[in-house]
Amino acid sequence: MRRLISLLAVVCTACATPQNNYDPLESVNRPIYSFNTALDTHVVRPVAVAYSEYIPPPLRSAVSNFFGNLDDLFGVPAALLQAKGTKAAKSGSRVLVNSTLGLGGLIDWASDMPIEKQDEDFGQVLGAWGVPSGPYLMVPFYGPLTLRDSSDKLVRLSWGPIDYIDPLAGQIAYYGLYLTDLRASLLPYDAALQDQLDPYAFVRDTYLQRRWFKVYDGNPPHPLPLGEPEPALDAEKHSSAPVTAVASGPISAEVVQ
Repeated sequence: MRRLISLLAVVCTACATPQNNYDPLESVNRPIYSFNTALDTHVVRPVAVAYSEYIPPPLRSAVSNFFGNLDDLFGVPAALLQAKGTKAAKSGSRVLVNSTLGLGGLIDWASDMPIEKQDEDFGQVLGAWGVPSGPYLMVPFYGPLTLRDSSDKLVRLSWGPIDYIDPLAGQIAYYGLYLTDLRASLLPYDAALQDQLDPYAFVRDTYLQRRWFKVYDGNPPHPLPLGEPEPALDAEKHSSAPVTAVASGPISAEVVQ
């Protein structure tokens, strides 16, 4: 999330790309973006503002730390599938420390040790294995994704704490709190989006650039060519292991996380 915010500041000065070949569904995506924007204006943002104003900062930090601990948990298998042993060990150590000393992840003691937070997900796994990003998607009630990155969301929806929450109302409350916490963290950056001539293109291009950087661990071989399809990853240039090596090892709305 923090890396995305830094990238937003850089992209703010760029003009919107007139044509983006990652977005063949633009005629469908734009109306969905308008729907999501209206929903955010009238429902999601007001709830996030109230949450920020009336919930004490220590409690908000505890909520953010809890969901951050879950990110670390999912990051362990994601790193292992890319043969990133050091990153997997750090994420696993963070989960161990914060789940015990941190009272189930409510306190982030690991960062104070310091055990650096990693940033791995299952969309990156597929990217490291050479799977193309696929078309850009604007998902109703959520936000930007690519077909490849939807894998990470499907994993998180099908496995995790949500399996132990019952009834359905509890699951809705869980995801509601997650999205509220996420939206509240983005409130300071609303003005940057509102200043764009084409907010839709800004969100799209920023999201695609961010994902491009994440697949290459922040060191892509060249800028993402937004005007043409994404080139296949070169295993010799990529910092992760090729598919043959990864296969032998063990198996978080985003202008988002």
